[in-house]
Amino acid sequence: MMQLRTVLSSVMRRWYVVVAGILITGLLCMSVQMSAPEKYKAQASLVLMPSAQSIGDAGNPYLYLGGMGEALDILIRKITSQPVKERLLGNFGSATYVAEPDRGTSGAILVITATADSPEETMSLLKAVMDETPRSLNEMQEALNVAVPARITTMSLLVDRQAAPEVKARTQLVLIAGAGGVGLTLLLSVLLDGLLVTRARKKEASRRNTPPDESAGKDTSPAAEHPDDEIHGVLPLTSGSS
Repeated sequence: MMQLRTVLSSVMRRWYVVVAGILITGLLCMSVQMSAPEKYKAQASLVLMPSAQSIGDAGNPYLYLGGMGEALDILIRKITSQPVKERLLGNFGSATYVAEPDRGTSGAILVITATADSPEETMSLLKAVMDETPRSLNEMQEALNVAVPARITTMSLLVDRQAAPEVKARTQLVLIAGAGGVGLTLLLSVLLDGLLVTRARKKEASRRNTPPDESAGKDTSPAAEHPDDEIHGVLPLTSGSS
């Protein structure tokens, strides 16, 4: 409580520093808002479907969705591996994508999020990752010599029709710049106030401890410095000196 009161007192005494800091912070936030690169994102959801052999001819595939969490984890590791990313992102510049399980459901649902500098590039990357997913899943099962009727497949659930501007990253940058500017302003105002208060106290203490000038009450005239000369000048001469 005492520290908060001290900070508030310092801020009130150095209000001009706070005002200047807030103005500079506002300009900084505007600069970040205008200069932050525009990003677009699009999402797609894919579900892992059980094999035709496990379902049967008259079976309902939605009743067999459980138990494929391990396969989903392995698939995510494969499509997010460095070789696959380098192959998919080779023609997309600074674009990127994320593949992760759907946290809102217990089913084996894969969520793909593509991010790029333009809507067209974002949608192209999303399609490329969606095409890669069943291909990688098939390669995984081929490596284990799984028969085709027993292989897990994928099915698209939801796919964005167009990319949307990504405002979250820009908003985070603006908030970070604003919070940093305000915090730095308060810190500078407190430090400056402490420096000025300390300097003022030292000057006051020095003024109080300075001794008075001892020569102020003394007579510094030549007569006062050599009183004997005046005395000798008025004494009568002795008889022996005539």
